[in-house]
Amino acid sequence: MGVVNQWLAVGLAVLSALCLAVGTQKQGSAVADRARGPLHLRTILALLRCPRWVLGLVLLGLGTGLNVAALGLATVTVVQPIGVIALVVTTLLHAQHRRLRINRRTWAAILLCTAGGGAFVALAVGATDPAHGISSWAEHTVVVMLVVLVAVLGSAAALFRHSLGGSFYVVGAGVLYGFVAVLVRLTLTRVQGSSGGPFDDVNWIAVTAAVAAAVLGGWFVQSAFAGGPPDLVIAGLTVIDPMVGVLLGLLVLGEAGAGLTLVTGLLMTAAGTVAIVGVAVLSQHHPEVLERRADLARQGRAAVDRGVPAPPPPASDRPAHDRPGSHP
Repeated sequence: MGVVNQWLAVGLAVLSALCLAVGTQKQGSAVADRARGPLHLRTILALLRCPRWVLGLVLLGLGTGLNVAALGLATVTVVQPIGVIALVVTTLLHAQHRRLRINRRTWAAILLCTAGGGAFVALAVGATDPAHGISSWAEHTVVVMLVVLVAVLGSAAALFRHSLGGSFYVVGAGVLYGFVAVLVRLTLTRVQGSSGGPFDDVNWIAVTAAVAAAVLGGWFVQSAFAGGPPDLVIAGLTVIDPMVGVLLGLLVLGEAGAGLTLVTGLLMTAAGTVAIVGVAVLSQHHPEVLERRADLARQGRAAVDRGVPAPPPPASDRPAHDRPGSHP
């Protein structure tokens, strides 16, 4: 029955990845078309009237539900990495939507993300003891870490939102979602193993922290959409999210088994580095990034011809309000 549950979890995770891919592309294109500058509450209210954005929200909700169902049948280590499928699908959909030609370096970056992330998780599976019970102390440690993380990231976003780039939002959302996935898995395990009512053993503090992190992570994702292509956003999430989940399981929850040796640890580090390099390459050589850079260069040359100061050079993580045509 355990093998059947794992394969069912894999199927649900694949469906979740497809929903997340299409939903991400829909929302990302809607935000990019309407949001110029740091995201405000009024921008979200305006997006609520956009059918494309609402459709993306529904698909993201469906994908999240399918992912939760998958986490109820298998571990985070098995479920979360399958989300990398969303990267490939989102890239293809976004290229078609924007009529972009996917260049070789973009494909190479996607390969690095997929191969590095896949190798990292494959190594983690052999290093994890799935039969290990999670102590209350370990769960409380994860909750405290998440509360501190939400406070720090939320404060940084509120205080420095005019100077933060897309990289901050992508990394922040990936880390937050990694914590959320772990707490969802722990909560489902408590519900399934409860000897009394289904919610008797639920840690409601953990649930509250996970909800707060999910809301903040959702805001970060929308902010990242305003500053970069959706496939770049999903690349960061699908690489960082599972890595955070696996590392929490191994280092905090005590799920490390006999297979976690020094060699395995070094190989996991190397694989994770490859995946992160893939995200960095994608942020520099994505066709939409190159297109924006070329547009800025053309505007700079035109400004010089007119005798006015040229715009500053582009940066991969330039805040959305620094882009040409933006307004406060």
